[in-house]
Amino acid sequence: MRAKHTIKDIAEKAGVSIGTVDRVLHERGRVSKASERKIVAAIKELDYKPNPIAQTLKNGIVHKIGVLLPNPDLDSFWRPCEEGIQEVISEYSAFTIDVVLYYFNPFKSKSFLQLGHKAYRDGVHALFFVPLFDRETNSILEKFDDADVLLATFNSPLLNTIDLYVGQDLVLSGRTAARLLHMSSPDKGKFAIVHINESFENAGHMRKKEQGFISYCIENGLNAPLTITLMAEEFKTKLVSFLEMHQDLQGIFVTTSKAHEVAKVLDSINQEKIILIGYDLLDENLEYLQKGTIDFLIHQDPKTQASLGLRYVIENLLFKKEFPKEKLLPIGIINSENAKSYIAQASV
Repeated sequence: MRAKHTIKDIAEKAGVSIGTVDRVLHERGRVSKASERKIVAAIKELDYKPNPIAQTLKNGIVHKIGVLLPNPDLDSFWRPCEEGIQEVISEYSAFTIDVVLYYFNPFKSKSFLQLGHKAYRDGVHALFFVPLFDRETNSILEKFDDADVLLATFNSPLLNTIDLYVGQDLVLSGRTAARLLHMSSPDKGKFAIVHINESFENAGHMRKKEQGFISYCIENGLNAPLTITLMAEEFKTKLVSFLEMHQDLQGIFVTTSKAHEVAKVLDSINQEKIILIGYDLLDENLEYLQKGTIDFLIHQDPKTQASLGLRYVIENLLFKKEFPKEKLLPIGIINSENAKSYIAQASV
């Protein structure tokens, strides 16, 4: 095993003091050209590699990371994200980092905006967040325009304005849903895209999924899909009316994790012929998947999105470790037969 050399070894090899070596390594203070050449030669000969862990502990800088997260008490989809984030915080607890979680209401854009601005006022060195609302996200990013802050997102991309995105290709995700409905329907099909409890115009993640779905239909000669946005206060009434108007509907694609709400309505009116596709391993979704009301779920692996993204941010701040601008995760297709294997994996 190759010996690990220290600054002391370099100093002895170069015939200089440890302080002189330190000044060269960290580019601070004045050092004669002759001493610098000796030190550089000694570093090469000894193949010296600095210890990044020791360095980050020594410099004493506390890196403050703001995590802007939808409150999982208000939407259970975000619970695995919180778990993944807490695991990473525990993993790096010995290091000089301070991770602050800002829980916003996922149904109120004002809550998101206020907490994003608070993270700016708190002086975070990095902001890791879900850009759930387009307009408010732009307002938050304007605050950070002149700040030297690492900006990273998960679940929804902002590729032109941020340093890192971890999540799925949402356009491809929508195309996958269309392909599943196409395969499951006997002809060109009459499909509907259902958006639930969010403003479509202010939700880029839903628009990208819809874009992918529609592009698949166009390219494969299918009927243009119908689209409908359903809010909580009129959900069942509006959906039942929509289904009565389109009794030849063959498939529904729900762009959020709320497919179980559509499934509940379909069950209540004994509608069994419509193929239903949604997202995520929520208990309510899995219940209707096993009953057969939901036919497929697309797994977005939210825990990995959050934990991997935060790990990239932390290691960049601590060790200057590079990360990809975009880290795309696989698109998992779940049915009643393979659901158990995904549940087991998600609980690890």
